[in-house]
Amino acid sequence: MHMIALKIISPRERASRGISLIIVLILMIIIGITASTAMRNATSEQRATNNQRMEASAQQYAEAALRYCESEMQILPPVNRHEASLQGIIPATTGPGPTASGWEDPLSWPPNPSSPPTGGRASASWLRVPNNVIQDTTNTVLPTFRPECVVESMTGFGIVITARGFSPDYSRDLSSGITTSGAVVWLQSVTN
Repeated sequence: MHMIALKIISPRERASRGISLIIVLILMIIIGITASTAMRNATSEQRATNNQRMEASAQQYAEAALRYCESEMQILPPVNRHEASLQGIIPATTGPGPTASGWEDPLSWPPNPSSPPTGGRASASWLRVPNNVIQDTTNTVLPTFRPECVVESMTGFGIVITARGFSPDYSRDLSSGITTSGAVVWLQSVTN
């Protein structure tokens, strides 16, 4: 016959095992909360970094558009109204200041990436930058909305070139023109 030895657990030992279980459960909850907080912070930092990268991309496209329009103004002689406007040979606006500028007129800019503007005050000088100007060998992702610019002759200011560049993830409501995602950067240069 075999004898089975039973260990009798005192009430004190039972209480100590129960407390150990509670402590382990509390530690597991704390570790879980810490891990989820760390993951949330990492995701937020990744989104912030991506937003900065998209804004920098839009900035570079706006700078390319500004330089392209400045170089296009140097083309002589003008063949048509479009080229004349790019050379600064355009009618002056009715007065100085931003209220008289055509670049603020939404109709000076096209409503979608495949059409020209619909007739704003500066639309005659509107120009979309060709892909070969903004694409290089290291960047194969082109924005849906290519950079664009307008040129105006403003009394008291000289020639004002306004350019805007878009991030590759930029999109907008095509009916209202309101940005729905991505980044858009506006730049201006003034020459006399």
